Amino acid sequence: MIICPVCKKVLNKEGKTYRCENNHCFDEGKQGYLNLLLSNQKHSKAPGDDKEMVLSRKGFLEKDYYKIISETVNTLVLNNRSSDDIEILDIGCGEGYYTGRLKKSLDEKGIKSNITGIDISKEAVICAARTYKNIDWIVASATNIPLEDESLDYIICMFAKIIPEEKMRTLKKGGKLIIVSTGENHLLELKKVVYDNVITEFYSPIEDLKIFKHIKTVNCTGKSFVKENESIRNLFDMTPYKWRSPKEGVDKLFALNELEITIDVNIDIFEKE
Repeated sequence: MIICPVCKKVLNKEGKTYRCENNHCFDEGKQGYLNLLLSNQKHSKAPGDDKEMVLSRKGFLEKDYYKIISETVNTLVLNNRSSDDIEILDIGCGEGYYTGRLKKSLDEKGIKSNITGIDISKEAVICAARTYKNIDWIVASATNIPLEDESLDYIICMFAKIIPEEKMRTLKKGGKLIIVSTGENHLLELKKVVYDNVITEFYSPIEDLKIFKHIKTVNCTGKSFVKENESIRNLFDMTPYKWRSPKEGVDKLFALNELEITIDVNIDIFEKE
């Protein structure tokens, strides 16, 4: 399934090296991941989340505060599959929490799955490869997915940039695309602490994905009680609010030792006709 990012020919594994017929070579990292991000695809020296953001996300998610999101996505994959042998890509996999839980869920149900996680952040993929095994972890860009045409039964895109054409290329006919995006009230309590004026808004991917058939939208909502100051800090540091929040509001948030948060995400399912 994995193809060369340079010439698009299949990469064959020879020990710790992946090589295509045109002799382009890529070595597997010691943590068990593959870096297929070309230099001309980078928008900075180290694109994507840095190590601090990756560790913040890992620290928060592994306490299962967002477990409801993971379980809802896993159930949708399980209930919408067409066979018991499925190929899955998680785009923007980050440190691997959702990907790893999906793999475990399918294994426990006796569903044979081959799962690939890609992210533009090398730090995130290294973290994922260290933590979750039996998954193909690749540093790559969503604009140049290193997988063969029409090879995937599912593509999952959780809070990540949407590139419709590459998703269409790599999905099989009848394959499903699952997009997870924040709802109107997601983390409303956090925003009320940090900002004087809170704007509630949400993004719907339907208009941007007209080349796919929209099947349905599932709203996943719940409450989660964050009990530690460290987890509150981790939650804030893994969100975009980290880059555009007033210092006074951030200081107020970081003084808290507990915070109830609203989880509000929309899960849209699309199909390639």
